[in-house]
Amino acid sequence: MIAPVFHLNPMGRLANLMIQYMVALKFRHFVPECRIAGIRIPEWGIHHPSIDPPGPVAMETREQRIDLPALADRMKSGAISGVQWSGFGQRMENFLPREVYAGIFRSPFGRAMGFGAEYLVCPIRAEDILDGHNRNYTLTPVEFYRDIAEMTGLMPVFIGQTAPNLYTNRIRAAFPGAIYREPQSDPLVDFETIRQSHNVVVPVSTYAWLATWLSSEVRNAYMAVNGLLSPMQYPEVDLIPFGDERFRLFLFPINYAVELEQHAALHRRIAPYWRLVPHELLRRQMMEAPRFPRTVNCMLSCFDEAFYLSENQDVGAVAMRYGREIGRVHYIHHGFTERRSPLRFDPFWYANTYPLAGYEVAQGDYADFAHHYAAVGRARGYLPHAP
Repeated sequence: MIAPVFHLNPMGRLANLMIQYMVALKFRHFVPECRIAGIRIPEWGIHHPSIDPPGPVAMETREQRIDLPALADRMKSGAISGVQWSGFGQRMENFLPREVYAGIFRSPFGRAMGFGAEYLVCPIRAEDILDGHNRNYTLTPVEFYRDIAEMTGLMPVFIGQTAPNLYTNRIRAAFPGAIYREPQSDPLVDFETIRQSHNVVVPVSTYAWLATWLSSEVRNAYMAVNGLLSPMQYPEVDLIPFGDERFRLFLFPINYAVELEQHAALHRRIAPYWRLVPHELLRRQMMEAPRFPRTVNCMLSCFDEAFYLSENQDVGAVAMRYGREIGRVHYIHHGFTERRSPLRFDPFWYANTYPLAGYEVAQGDYADFAHHYAAVGRARGYLPHAP
């Protein structure tokens, strides 16, 4: 009998490829005879060429929430003999225990790469996210690095994407006595530096997160629960290692990436709001969110009939025949559950303008920003969009 195949369609750079391979290894844990195919990570000596599966193939397109146990059951039953997956898989349930991966990703360097107990390693993620095009890939505030450095009293060491720009120039101005390392051509240099250090700030970066999580040397990981790492902001990703006592979780207000020229003002605005949150409290908040129910009556309190009809042409066409009040009726019976907006609302502007709202949604008080506006924002005098 020819062994079945789990075929990857690789996406992204080093950390993304590593995580995708980790997902494949988790699948092979369920189906030990399964062969991994279609991925090459030369930095780690990993090469699995493409293989044609011997029979029916399941085409898996869910990028993050891939149901590995269900796919494994189908393969073991003989219903499929292959899985072809295109995705990232950045969720804790997709991984084996981190110790399992230690033998897979072995440092190629014959020397120590990390910094000791008196240093605070601060990876910088900048480069292709500086222009703010990816709303959830936020720059980590200079003020956050400052807070952690002051809290710990350790010497900051900035590594990673440290090339000069408006963001990194602010870091250098804030930490004139820190250690700075120039960008490295070999991505494993910074990876192993993080992995072999004792104290690390974990910015919004899957690369830095992965190096920290895989580490057997890190004692303290100060994680920014921010951007794509924030469960309420980007629920498709789940990289919060609840129960891993190395990680200290700092919950940020939901905020969205902006153009480089605007980042300093935004970061100063949100700086008073991030908080160190115990693991169990944050886990419970995420499980129980939203704390205040999102009800149709709450959302109707800010319903805009004219906006609703103009925004939803299917409803507007009916209103031409039966009258404008049909919009409200449609929202009550359909639009509310379909999550159609009851009013003109800009969640990106709202979040970045009202950081208290960003924190209240981030900690699971409200389902989203429109819910926040209807429940409390309007009463506070907040605007739903830029004036």
